[in-house]
Amino acid sequence: MTLSPGAFAVLRAVAATLIDQAPADLAARVAAKIATLPRSADRAELDLLLRLLDQPLLNLLLCGIARPFSRMPPAQRERCLRDWATSRLAGRRKAFQALKRLVTVTHYTDPAASRTIGYPGPLGPPPDTAKPIRPLTIAGDTTLTCDVVIVGSGAGGGVLAAELAGAGYEVVVLEKGGYRNEADFTHDEGDALATMYDAGGLLATRDLGLVILQGATLGGGTVINYTTSFGTPPAVRDEWATAHGLPHFIGQEFSHSLEAVARRIGVSTDQAAPSGRDRVLIRGLERLGWHHGVLPRNVRGCAQDDGCGYCGFGCRHGAKQSTLITTLQDAYERGAQIVVDCAVQRVTLAAGAATGVEARVGPHALQVRARAVVVAAGAIHSPALLLRSGIRAPALGRHLALHPATAVLGEMDEDVRPWSGTVQAHYSDQFADLDRGYGFKFETAPMHPALQALAAPWESAAQYRDRMSRLPRTALCGILLRDRVGGRVTVDRDGAPVVQYRLSRYDGGHLRQALAAAAELLEAAGAREIWVPLARWISYRPAAGGGDRGRRAWLDRVDAAGWGPNELLLVTFHQMASCRMGGDARTSVVDAGHRVRGVRGLYVADASVFPSASGVNPMLTVMGIAHRAAGVIGADL
Repeated sequence: MTLSPGAFAVLRAVAATLIDQAPADLAARVAAKIATLPRSADRAELDLLLRLLDQPLLNLLLCGIARPFSRMPPAQRERCLRDWATSRLAGRRKAFQALKRLVTVTHYTDPAASRTIGYPGPLGPPPDTAKPIRPLTIAGDTTLTCDVVIVGSGAGGGVLAAELAGAGYEVVVLEKGGYRNEADFTHDEGDALATMYDAGGLLATRDLGLVILQGATLGGGTVINYTTSFGTPPAVRDEWATAHGLPHFIGQEFSHSLEAVARRIGVSTDQAAPSGRDRVLIRGLERLGWHHGVLPRNVRGCAQDDGCGYCGFGCRHGAKQSTLITTLQDAYERGAQIVVDCAVQRVTLAAGAATGVEARVGPHALQVRARAVVVAAGAIHSPALLLRSGIRAPALGRHLALHPATAVLGEMDEDVRPWSGTVQAHYSDQFADLDRGYGFKFETAPMHPALQALAAPWESAAQYRDRMSRLPRTALCGILLRDRVGGRVTVDRDGAPVVQYRLSRYDGGHLRQALAAAAELLEAAGAREIWVPLARWISYRPAAGGGDRGRRAWLDRVDAAGWGPNELLLVTFHQMASCRMGGDARTSVVDAGHRVRGVRGLYVADASVFPSASGVNPMLTVMGIAHRAAGVIGADL
């Protein structure tokens, strides 16, 4: 679906209002992104929204201006959008954020625009690296036969493929994304979002209250993540074993699996030279006497230089030990067949058993017949696939945990260059256990223009441009919240996943403590101005000599601005628990052996089987779970 002519005319006016001196082609580039959104309902909703913005009566009722938006003078257009951004009506805030994210991210991920804010863009061309995996070419309608078909190639699917192929089984791996390796890692942010992130980096919850960043490329999230490789915390393992009837999580079997995958992907703390962001974090933590530690990372031969901050767009050095260059390579060398750009539509069932999957590769139908089907498509797409396939279970799609993340940001006196250096090197668990294992971690994350564009409040084109231009001196204290109360994944009439999630009062209480503590940390680190990514600009300048009076007053203003959807930017990098494992069929989807209850030969092995949020970056836990699952599946076969 492309935008209607009326909607496109309004989009041109919106782009020119949000971006000072917007380039002539900006609206066309935004319209092209809208056309690629995976849900037809979202595309239709944006078209309707834009056309409604041009209704004089609606504008009169909502912002007191009785004109079509496209015919308002610039000052009135800015006033109109400001009113939408901070409205008490959730629908208006959602509409504003939809347009703001589309326009500003599209603009500032263009290299010409990003250079105007002091961002250098790609550090040279990608290397001429050969592609060691040859995916199977699907040139027409095709049927494949194998022992095991695996849907997904990330932390779960990659490990499963290596272990099962190594055990002598015929394995087929199906990946939704394409195959990109070092030769394709342009480190152009817009290109990376479009080609390696789900929905081009624009995936979000239904109300847009939480941005969902996850991989859609061969190797999945392991190719674009930040290399952080925490093991499953002992307290979480105990919780899963006792509260969910899964004693294997505290046994030697799972410990052995964690150790095996950690060895294969080179997990250590030896290559964690702090970036400029980390140095700010460490300085604040040490001045306050708070805990900090070195992050374990899955890298070998990491350069740990300015270019490392770009490996959220793929590691050019091949140092990041993603499944792409470890377990998927192992699987391929052991005979596994790999299909990319493959949209799996449903699991086929007969007589109470899974018999394979049906998929599309471009215009071609692909059917894979298999003795076992393993779903490892992640906590958004795995429940959606099971729902499309007619699987019914009380817990299916429920209990979704998202580790809601945000940041408190500070403008520093020194250049931080927050896009550069080791992606994540240090962390703090000072507040990780506020209540029976629930709390928050402090971490940093590389901040390229797209993240700044999402975080910076928009109040006028001039104010927004000024805030974007301060990126080189911006530091952030990232907040990773272990959420106790979950959301839900359903499917729309087209079968596309729909994510519903609302931050609970309990988790919101921890998040407010996190904002206060992160601001205190940045004060201690020497920030000259501190702000939070709200829909309106609310900042403070720490008083000389310290003291928390200014911080308390700032927090009061943050509270007054509101914590509802699209008032505070929340992002999720970790999606979990929507097909959770457990001993009780009423509250879980799979049993301790990853078997979907009631269907023989159907398994789930990814972060969706977590019984609850892990509280740490989940990659290593997923890999350990998949390693153990391969043994269970092999024994069943």
